[in-house]
Amino acid sequence: MQRILLAGATGLIGSTALDCALEDARFDRVIAITRKPLTPKPKLEQWVAADGDLLSALLNEPVSAVICCLGTTMRNVGGDKARFIHVDKDLVLGLGRWARSHGVPIFCVVSAVGADASSAIFYNRVKGEMEDGLKALGFPALHIFQPSILTGPRIEKRLGERIGIAMMKVVAPLLPPRMKPMPHDMLAHALINSTGIAVGGTHRYTEIRALAAQKFTTVP
Repeated sequence: MQRILLAGATGLIGSTALDCALEDARFDRVIAITRKPLTPKPKLEQWVAADGDLLSALLNEPVSAVICCLGTTMRNVGGDKARFIHVDKDLVLGLGRWARSHGVPIFCVVSAVGADASSAIFYNRVKGEMEDGLKALGFPALHIFQPSILTGPRIEKRLGERIGIAMMKVVAPLLPPRMKPMPHDMLAHALINSTGIAVGGTHRYTEIRALAAQKFTTVP
């Protein structure tokens, strides 16, 4: 039996990934790093961050894999680029350094389609810098997920996202698979499933649906 750590467990993707992990028989304990306490559940162990700093909750505990769902939007940070960088790059890399220094063999992270450290687009550039930073840490297995537009109940309540999703659904048949809208729970399942892949190295996923449907019985 294994123990995994999940950061960002209160967001749309993270909360769904947490439910998937708690239902997965491969894991006897699931650690969730959060800013506020979660409802107690079997197998769930919580590390509550102090003073809103997620990294302050990290302890010297062995885990077999880390699932990172940390992330925000420019809207949520009021257009503050420094705050966006702090959440989407600095916190992720801080978690990565902790995991690498504690011998965690598997690190899985949510990025975005188009991530590129040399991009002229701010969002894509930050995501690309985050990816490059994680790759430089040299994890035995690094799984990077690059989803396109995600659909889900919380997302579709926002007007801008509703309009974008509606437009994407119209043109989706003309798009390559990596650009098609994807249900958020499909990404969550794929994140948890990636911990069962026995092949090491860096894996980047733009076509995520097949991995979401796989079933694994062990963690490498």
